[in-house]
Amino acid sequence: MVEPNIQDHRNITKTFKIGGLQGGQHDKEEIETYLSEIDGLDKVIVNLEDGTVTVDFDPGAIHTDYLRGILRSLGHDILV
Repeated sequence: MVEPNIQDHRNITKTFKIGGLQGGQHDKEEIETYLSEIDGLDKVIVNLEDGTVTVDFDPGAIHTDYLRGILRSLGHDILV
């Protein structure tokens, strides 16, 4: 019997610098709650002091453009 060819996806960590975190703790909780419900995303850390969102995710299941779109839909600009 031949084993199926299953790709071994390793999670990657990506940090987004975002704007629009004036809501403080409310924004942090909203982002962490919303993103943590996405399949393929394992960890979300919002750092209010640095204005960053760091995510640990499976790139085979989620594209970074999708994550950027979600952050924008929550009212946050992606800064360069």
